[in-house]
Amino acid sequence: MFFRALRVVLAALMRIVFRPHIDGTKNIPTTGPCIIAANHLSFSDHVFIALAVKRPVVFIGKAERLTGKGVKGRLAACFFRAIGLVPVERDGGHGGVAALQLAERVLGEGKIFGIHPEGTRTHDGRLYRGRTGVGYLALLTGAPVIPCGLTGTEKVQPPGTLMFRPHRFRLRFGAPMDFSEHQGRSGEARLRRQVADQVMREIAVLSGQEYVDMYATKAKALATVSE
Repeated sequence: MFFRALRVVLAALMRIVFRPHIDGTKNIPTTGPCIIAANHLSFSDHVFIALAVKRPVVFIGKAERLTGKGVKGRLAACFFRAIGLVPVERDGGHGGVAALQLAERVLGEGKIFGIHPEGTRTHDGRLYRGRTGVGYLALLTGAPVIPCGLTGTEKVQPPGTLMFRPHRFRLRFGAPMDFSEHQGRSGEARLRRQVADQVMREIAVLSGQEYVDMYATKAKALATVSE
């Protein structure tokens, strides 16, 4: 009850301080599992998505965010629990498997799972190729995918900063994408890729970003080398 009440308060503060444009919340099912798949401009993206949706949205985050020590650490942990962040050790190997298993469990319980298919924040404002985890989950569980496009959150919390700035942003939820006819085919790599690509195309329409058919991690590495 405490975390629910805190979430309500935080959602109200978000609307007062940032006055966001939030569209398409009617596309989110009122009951049952679904996957919200969004672009990733800022660290705060998952926070705003979680606070914009009436139902709790579960996101995966670094375990250390909920294990901080001292007053500051405990306050941060309380905040992240209120917005639905669940800790997972993100080591790229076992952590990736654990994250998918956790997501499967969340969807199996009829909840909403949030994911940023790009896997990391964009470094130049463009939208990059999505990882196939979103396709795997959609094909495994049959849960609909709600594409989500964020605009302006990088101005609320610019990369490399911790402080929030009072700047308006936009958050748009698209129509549900139903892949249930292919449920049970999560083992097919080509189909996972096709689903992920379809989802990213819808996100591009909602966010208005230029799409780049390359993983964001590779693009960042190439940009660093060129510098």
